[in-house]
Amino acid sequence: MYNTINTNQLNQAGQYVLSDVVLVSYQSSGGRNEPKKISIRSLVTEINIYESLKSNVLSGNIVVTDAQNIPNHLPLTGFEQIEFKLFTPAETGHPMHVYKISDRQGLNPRTQIYALHFTSKEMIRNEQVRVSRAFEDTSDNSILSIVRKELDSNKTLTIEETKGVHKYVMPRIRPFESINTLA
Repeated sequence: MYNTINTNQLNQAGQYVLSDVVLVSYQSSGGRNEPKKISIRSLVTEINIYESLKSNVLSGNIVVTDAQNIPNHLPLTGFEQIEFKLFTPAETGHPMHVYKISDRQGLNPRTQIYALHFTSKEMIRNEQVRVSRAFEDTSDNSILSIVRKELDSNKTLTIEETKGVHKYVMPRIRPFESINTLA
């Protein structure tokens, strides 16, 4: 999916290319080990992505106008992923996790509109684990250790190098809170 995007067609600010939008279920299809996948690219009405200096993760929502009744074919329970590639001259893509469906309204007897809210895997992981250990290293190495071990992330990071070895004890707090403390 990601290698089919032609990046040469982006030549000014505000332009983007949105690849196929695929909703991936946690359930397998037909007894196989592959999860159920449904392309919802043609159903997407609106896509919003939120990024902030005060937030540690990307999040967003996709507004879907659905005449296929996807929630019945692919149960939406909060374990699904949304795979898409939104390419701008500066962005890349990673699968996002659906955590909420909201604003579900019937437009007519066969069509409904709703919003699928998503966030990165690291945010889900942040809610599941705690950091409960001591660090005696530079702050940048401690942060990298938290991202790799507690958040289980292998994404490319840009971390400014810090000087001086510091001692920190994280008393069973969430990984993002630990990272913000070290920062």
